[in-house]
Amino acid sequence: MLCVVKNISLNGFLLSHLPSVSAKDVLVLSCGAVKCVDMNEELRGNSDIFSRLTALSRDKGITVLLHSDFCAAGGIFNSAAVVDGEICGVSDEINPLTFHSPGGALRCYNTSRGRIGILLGEDIAYPELWARLAICAPAAVFCFAESYRAGLFSSLAALCDCGVCAITPERCGCYSSGGTLLKSSFENISRLPLPLGGRQPKILTKTVRTAIEG
Repeated sequence: MLCVVKNISLNGFLLSHLPSVSAKDVLVLSCGAVKCVDMNEELRGNSDIFSRLTALSRDKGITVLLHSDFCAAGGIFNSAAVVDGEICGVSDEINPLTFHSPGGALRCYNTSRGRIGILLGEDIAYPELWARLAICAPAAVFCFAESYRAGLFSSLAALCDCGVCAITPERCGCYSSGGTLLKSSFENISRLPLPLGGRQPKILTKTVRTAIEG
């Protein structure tokens, strides 16, 4: 199952709602869980966000995704960290329209729940990024966006032949590998089915392939 938490701080969740998480969950902390992750402070040991998430992942046997602003290398990035017993990595929005600095890489992560990809913000509107994710054959893609664009989420799932988990401030939803909406929720804490698709992506369109090669 997928447990999505939004509009609740990390401290508030750990104090009041942690017992509701089971050992088979993927836990998504988004939309205000933490204001900003300062990577320099994390490395110096003056901030313990990563160590707390790692301990949570190990103790509960879950995969944790944290969506927040990340301060690093002189910029502020719209990012998501993937924790699966350890810090697997951090993905950044590549094409931000706001004050955020642009990220430079698109990544998939091998976790105990399967291979997952990350799309952030306006990156959902760039089919060439869908194509790059499809090449990595993720089992699911997590999309952290400002607005809920059902048509784009559904099309992403169908193209990449994988499940899609869409998380926005007002709504979250899960799509099957065929692009069908499985379930959605407007609740701040919601439990949704975790859609996992096939490992072989569908053939990409000529337009998308040209965008990658160019």
